[in-house]
Amino acid sequence: MDQLSHQVENFTAWKQAIAREIARYRSWLNNQGLNNQEVDERLSASLKSLRADRILLAFVGEFSRGKSEMINAILGRHYGQRLLPTRIGRATMCPTELFYDSTATGAYIKLLPIQTRASNQSIQGWKEQLEHWVHLTINLDDQQAMKKAFTEVAQTREVTTEEAAELGFDVQYLEPSLGKSGHVHIPAWRHAMINIDHPLLRQGLAIIDTPGLNALGAEPELTLSLLPEAQALVFMLSADTGVTASDFAIWNNHVSEIAQRRGAAVYAVLNKIDLLWDEDEEPEVAEEAVLRLARLTAKQLHLAPEHVLALSAKQGYKARLSNDRELLKRSRLETLEAALARSVVNAKEGALKRSLLRELADMVEASRQAVLAQRVRLEAEERVQASGHRDTEHELVLLTRATQQEQNAYAKRLAFLQQSRRILEQQLPRLVGTVSPAHFEGYLKRARVQMEDGKLGMGMPAAVTAFFLGLKTDFGRFRQEVETTQLLIQKLYDRYATETGAAAPPMPRHDASQYQLDLDELENRAAPFKNRLGSLMGSQQKLGERFFETVAREAGEVHARARADAERWCKQALAPLMQQTLEAKKRLEQQMAKLNNLRNFGENRFEKAGSIKEQREALREQQTLLEDILGRLKDPALGAPQAA
Repeated sequence: MDQLSHQVENFTAWKQAIAREIARYRSWLNNQGLNNQEVDERLSASLKSLRADRILLAFVGEFSRGKSEMINAILGRHYGQRLLPTRIGRATMCPTELFYDSTATGAYIKLLPIQTRASNQSIQGWKEQLEHWVHLTINLDDQQAMKKAFTEVAQTREVTTEEAAELGFDVQYLEPSLGKSGHVHIPAWRHAMINIDHPLLRQGLAIIDTPGLNALGAEPELTLSLLPEAQALVFMLSADTGVTASDFAIWNNHVSEIAQRRGAAVYAVLNKIDLLWDEDEEPEVAEEAVLRLARLTAKQLHLAPEHVLALSAKQGYKARLSNDRELLKRSRLETLEAALARSVVNAKEGALKRSLLRELADMVEASRQAVLAQRVRLEAEERVQASGHRDTEHELVLLTRATQQEQNAYAKRLAFLQQSRRILEQQLPRLVGTVSPAHFEGYLKRARVQMEDGKLGMGMPAAVTAFFLGLKTDFGRFRQEVETTQLLIQKLYDRYATETGAAAPPMPRHDASQYQLDLDELENRAAPFKNRLGSLMGSQQKLGERFFETVAREAGEVHARARADAERWCKQALAPLMQQTLEAKKRLEQQMAKLNNLRNFGENRFEKAGSIKEQREALREQQTLLEDILGRLKDPALGAPQAA
C-alpha cells in the first residue's frame, strides 16, 4: 500500500475511533440520566463534523502538463487502466471532480452543458438542479465501457468565435476548426462530477482536475471557491519547458494567493522527467539537470525547495500497473504521495484536534470530576460504617439536613439557569443582528446598482470594494458584540460559582476573528479578477456578472456561517452548567434514597455497608469508563475498547 493510501486509511480509522468514543460517552450520559438537549446537540454537531469532513486534492496547470495522468497514477491501479483520458494536447476539457457518493446506487458521470455559462448561475447553484445535467452510468466491471464513458468528459463542440467569446472563452487560446471558417472548438461540458467506488475515494478523498488557463479565467468559482477548499494544491509543470508564460499567468492569477496562506500545502510538480532520460547519458547528469530546474522553479514561484518535486506521472502509472518497483522508484511518484500524506492528512487531523477534540475532552473531564466527587463522599460514609460507632438517629438528623440543603442548592441552580437563559435570549438578537441577512442584502443590492451604473467606467472594481467594505463594517461590530457576550457569559459563570458554591466548569468560547480572516482571504482571491475585468464591456460583461455573483455567494456563506455559529454558541453557552445541574439532581435523588433507607429500620448495618460498597464499585467502573474515553480521545491509536 502506498503512503497516501495508508495515511488516508489511518485518518479515516482515527475519525471512526473518535466517533466511537462520542457514542460511548453519549450512552453513558443516557444511562445516568445526565443527557439533555443542549449536551446532545453539542455531541451531534461533533459527529456531523467528523462525517462531513473530507480531504480535497486539486490539480492545477496549463494543458498538456500531465494532470490527468497524475490522477491516473494515483487511482488507476485499482481498475487496471486509466480513468481519465490522456492524449497529446488537451485531454481534460472541463473541470472534473472525482469522489465517492455513498448515497448513489452505482457509479456515474454527471456533465453540465457548456451553454449554462450564458446564465449567471454558479456551478454550485447548478449542482442543486441536477435535472439540467447529463447523467451517464458507468459499468466498473467492463473496461471498454468505462473507457468510453470517461472519454465523454473530453468531448468538444464547434461554435463561431462570437459564440465562444459570449461564453467567456479567450478565443486566441482555442483550437480553430479545420472544416468551418470562423469556428473554434470549445468544451462540450462546463463541469463534470464523477462518482466511482475506489478505496481512496471511499475513505473520504476527493480530487479535482482543472483544464488550464482558459477554464480558470472563465470560471471565477474555481479560483474563489473550489480551489481554496483543497487541503493540497498540486501545480503541474513540464520538466522539458520549465515555467512558461502561461504557467506564470495561472500561478499569479489563481494559485499564488493560496500558496501564501499560512499552512497551505501547495506543491509545484515538474512532470515528465522521463523526457530527460537518455540512455547515452550518465544518470547523474540527468539528475543534476533535474535538480537545477527544481531549484530555479522554487526561486521563480517563491516556494520552499521541498515543495518543488520532479517526477514522471506516466512512468509512475506504468510502474503501478506492472508492479515494477524499480521503475516506480525512478518515476519518483512516491515522493509526491509521501509529501501529500504528510502535509495534508496531518494538517486535517491537527485541525480537528485543536477544535473538536478539545471541547469533547472538556465535557468528559467535567463528568469524570463529578463521578470522582461522588466516590469521595461514599468512601467517607463507608469509613463511618466500618468504625462501628454509628448513631442512626444522629445520622438521620444530619442526612435530613444535608438533603434539605441539597434540595435548596438544586432549586437555586435551576432558578439561576432559567434567569441566565433569559438574559442570553435577550442578548442573542443583538449578537446576530450585527450580521443579519437584511444587512447583507442591502450591501448586495447597492453593489449591483453601482455595477449597472458604472458599466462604461470602473463600476466593477468600485462596486466590489464597497461591497467588502460594508461586510467588514458588519464583522467589526460582530466581533465587538461577541466580546460583549463573552464577558456576559463569564459573569454568569462567576455568579454561578459564587451562588452555588460549586466550581464552574470551563465555559465555551467563540473566536469571532476567523470570519474576518475568511473575508480577507476571499477579497485577496477576488482582487486579480476585479482588476483584470475593469469595465464590463462586450463578452466580458457576462464573465464580470458571474464573477460578482460568485463573490457574493462566497461572502454570503461567510456572513451566514458567522450568524449560525454565534447563535449556536450563545444557545449552548450554558450547557456545561446544565450538565453540572443534572449531576446535582442525581446526587439529590441518591441522598433521598439513602434517607428512606435510614428511616427503614428493617435494614441492618451490614446490609447498609453492602449497599455503599456496591455504589462505590459502580462509581469506580464509571470513573474507569470515563478515563478510558478521555484517553482514547487524546490518543485514538489505543485501539477499540474492550467489551464490558
